[in-house]
Amino acid sequence: MALQLYVWGPALNLPSIDAECIAAIAYLSQTTSRADYHLIQSSPSAVPTHHLPALYNPSTRTWTSGFTSILRHLSQNPPPTFHDESASPSSSRTANLNFLLSHCPPLIALSLYVSSTNWSSTTRPAYSKILPMPLPWIEPSNVRAAMVQRAEHLGMSSLDTDAEAEKREAAEKASNAAGWISVPPALRKTTSEAMAPEFTRRIKLEKLARDVLDVIKDINLGDGDEGLRCLAFAYLSLMLVDEVPRKWLSETVRGKDEYRDLVRFVVRFRDDVFAGKDLPWMRDEDSESALGVGRRFLDGAICEVPVLGSEWRRRSAGRRKRKMLEDRGLRAEELEDDRDGTLLAGAGATVLALGLGVFFYRRLPPFGAAVQVWRASPVLGFGGLGAAGAMLSSVFAPSTARY
Repeated sequence: MALQLYVWGPALNLPSIDAECIAAIAYLSQTTSRADYHLIQSSPSAVPTHHLPALYNPSTRTWTSGFTSILRHLSQNPPPTFHDESASPSSSRTANLNFLLSHCPPLIALSLYVSSTNWSSTTRPAYSKILPMPLPWIEPSNVRAAMVQRAEHLGMSSLDTDAEAEKREAAEKASNAAGWISVPPALRKTTSEAMAPEFTRRIKLEKLARDVLDVIKDINLGDGDEGLRCLAFAYLSLMLVDEVPRKWLSETVRGKDEYRDLVRFVVRFRDDVFAGKDLPWMRDEDSESALGVGRRFLDGAICEVPVLGSEWRRRSAGRRKRKMLEDRGLRAEELEDDRDGTLLAGAGATVLALGLGVFFYRRLPPFGAAVQVWRASPVLGFGGLGAAGAMLSSVFAPSTARY
């Protein structure tokens, strides 16, 4: 039976919106015949490992997640048409792979996820296109939170203007409550605050990018190690994305002479591997059905409920472990009582329904208030004519109809 590779769907003119998924797709397309594998557009909530890319091997009935783990699994359990002479591990290969996996994701996170402008205009809409409704209400925000955490050590949280605005509002409320005199925003706004944070931090951003690119350009990306080449292409192609308003990362790569070979590598790799080729996409009817999508949405919504969410995540992890054991044909231990799980799901659904009800109730106008108010226009004012104006105002007072 054919391998099944679960990945984030195509976006930004790339086969996937995720770097490791791009690398896994490129690797399989070069080392394995199309008849021996299928690509399935998915999200972490649809696979037992809860992480993409995820490879399911029907021969061994095992799930494997993460690019390097997939490389190792394919070298140990190769499909019939698998061919990769560079799959043998070496110290330099491992070091280069680890460098890419540890230093490139924070740059991608700053560009596509931390930046509020790029996130709201490009990245978030891309997730909305590749996820079935109503999953875009939950899963993209979880992905962004994880990516923001990966870049937190770089000290560039100012790119997330939404979070910075919330911090300022909280600080203002605290100072007002303490009795401090607050200065109006219009008076204290400086020129640097009026500029986009990508512009004010451009020098620091470029330095962070150059520190990583200077190492990548010294890695041998010629013919040889397919796994390393696929991973480098994946990260560099996301760095070169031009569909974002703030293009500081792509401009850094394209604008420096020392990185021209990296740009040429991406163009050549894309033409050789993907140009004019149809990838073996396949639908997963179970996860894309209305029942499957509803279950995934409910699971994600309950995980956001305070207190209840942590217990639900623990039980979900147990169910995923049981699912992987059952896929391998092993007897799954009774990790949790199914009845308790059902009761917990019912409680979570009830809390979620109550929360949504309270949200919509608070948006309704008060009982007895006018839903629509119709006023005559224009309204004539006679306030400056004294007693005569008062009389005229009562005559020409606008009529009001309430419904």
